[in-house]
Amino acid sequence: MIKKSASEEVGKATATTEGTLAALAIQINGFLLEGTLDSRFAAKLTKRLKKEAEAISETGKATKAGQRELDKAFDMLDTALRDHDARLLVTSNAELRVTDNAVASKRS
Repeated sequence: MIKKSASEEVGKATATTEGTLAALAIQINGFLLEGTLDSRFAAKLTKRLKKEAEAISETGKATKAGQRELDKAFDMLDTALRDHDARLLVTSNAELRVTDNAVASKRS
């Protein structure tokens, strides 16, 4: 599979609308909150959606209302991703503490 550069992709017109991207971002956010979508995959999808939003903006098809809707959806999704990652970090740290305490008590 050959990767295309961003400049090659920008030259092609996109049929995607801002509303569609916002709806996808909201769906991804819902799946992430439900725990039915892996956060790493959600982050990759988000990155791709943001690239598509940039392509829409560069083609001149963007509207102010559409951009506000997209910004709101992306902010919501970014917040959900950060919260999910923070919960994973807290859980991992708690598990490490339990393991460390178990090892320390065996040594005593």
